[in-house]
Amino acid sequence: MIFVSYSHGDEKWRERFARISKPLSSTEGIRFWSDRDLKAGEWEPQIERAMRGAVAAVLLVSDNYVASDYVVRKEWPYLLRAQRERNLMIFWAYLEPCDLKRNPGRAIKRFQAMTLGELEPMSKMTDWKWKETMLRGCDMIDEFLKKLERPLINPKVRGKSFPRIADKVPLLAKPARRRVEVLVYSPNKKWWRQRSVNKGETTTQIHVGNEDTKPGTKFKVVAMTTEGPLTQQVYLNLPDHRTKSEEVTLVRK
Repeated sequence: MIFVSYSHGDEKWRERFARISKPLSSTEGIRFWSDRDLKAGEWEPQIERAMRGAVAAVLLVSDNYVASDYVVRKEWPYLLRAQRERNLMIFWAYLEPCDLKRNPGRAIKRFQAMTLGELEPMSKMTDWKWKETMLRGCDMIDEFLKKLERPLINPKVRGKSFPRIADKVPLLAKPARRRVEVLVYSPNKKWWRQRSVNKGETTTQIHVGNEDTKPGTKFKVVAMTTEGPLTQQVYLNLPDHRTKSEEVTLVRK
């Protein structure tokens, strides 16, 4: 989840960012949370839970934003602490001219701004330019998400021997953040799709060769995330992917 921090005085900009970021949200399954997602009941605990559960935050910065008591006293201190303590990624959009020489503006400037080069308020831009700037911000967010989701192979499986069919192989070093596709490269120079690793899991079933495969035969294995589930069983080349692990070797027992 990505937490969107803004002032209600900038509702039109929140709506614009929500519209621009919708394809990213829909395609990659990432939720952009703002206080428009509040449910009936106490609102402050809901905001705190959302900030705790966020992997990144987007700040919509303006004169309204830096003047907001709630932002300055509640949201910004928490987000800054989360950045220090758990590496929360912070992105920001410069909406309207405001004081960036004094806090919180001065501190905000340390983080990644959505720009096409020179930092300038989006309110000064043409429609084309602010839309392009927000799209650039979405690309920045997606690059960050790719770093989080890139599969890491468990070093314990590197070079290990496996039977022809191995169940519950602990292939990943940490739980998958999204569905992970697994492929094994066989001596016949083809990539064979294996059972996928589901979100939150680390294990899969792996086939290494057939009944005629000699012990000691080596197979390359790779894990990847893709825009959608793979549909073929066999590939001559690695299919298109978002992220890819290193290639490691397994050995037929």
